[in-house]
Amino acid sequence: MRSSIECIPCNMSSLIRILKKANVSPEAQQKAVKRFMERLLSLDSFDLTPVHMGREIRCVISELFGEVDLYREMKDSANELLLSLYDDLKAEVLKSSNPIETALRFSVAGNIIDFAPGHEINVMRTLKESIKTGFAVNDLDKLLADLKKAKSILVIGDNCGEAVLDKLFLELLDIPVKYFAVRSAPVLNDVTIREARLIGIEEVATVIESGTNAPGTLLDRITPKFKDILYSSDVVISKGQGNFESLSDLDREIYFLLMAKCDVVSGYIGVEKGSFIALKGGKR
Repeated sequence: MRSSIECIPCNMSSLIRILKKANVSPEAQQKAVKRFMERLLSLDSFDLTPVHMGREIRCVISELFGEVDLYREMKDSANELLLSLYDDLKAEVLKSSNPIETALRFSVAGNIIDFAPGHEINVMRTLKESIKTGFAVNDLDKLLADLKKAKSILVIGDNCGEAVLDKLFLELLDIPVKYFAVRSAPVLNDVTIREARLIGIEEVATVIESGTNAPGTLLDRITPKFKDILYSSDVVISKGQGNFESLSDLDREIYFLLMAKCDVVSGYIGVEKGSFIALKGGKR
């Protein structure tokens, strides 16, 4: 998937939100925005994934403010909230007619919840309501069939909070070899190895870093170890929009589980914005 000019104002707005959240001074905000524009102008073309463009934001923040994690509080809050409900969520899943499918639906639905600190929301009710929503693209039956015969699986993680629901899904899977991939550096509210360990994903799967420091999985920056697991695993599940943007042309079968949150992605897939997606993609 390639970037659209619509990705430019979207990324600019994202940068400004991050700077305001971090209480950066107006002068520093202007400097960061200017630096971001300079980096965009230095690109040879926009014929790259939206995730490559999003990576430029992290580069600007690192250059001006150092290796900081501006979302750490939000990430910890989201994970703590979901962990406090873990036993109830597990019980809800186990009493369903198809626990694996329900766990998958929870995993996708978790992406729509606003986990910002101080934001009151009935997570259990929201998840129950969300999993009743139909999928605009629904290859869940194909995924469930592939899971039954799989000996290994790789789940490429996305956001914190949502990652706790990924843990629940992985815990229930009766597959001998299970991997969970995380970002190699703090990016937005995406899960890194720090949060994966705090969540306890290592109890149910082997946690690996992808090698990328962007809000997705950039194939030109993945580690040799991740690449080997990516291509050797029987089933690969990609979580979230950023991973879809960067892996949609992957030269192997891969399942994309996401909510289409922007006009560019929803238009690319051919669905309405806000749709739930369970798509078997990649080059077969």
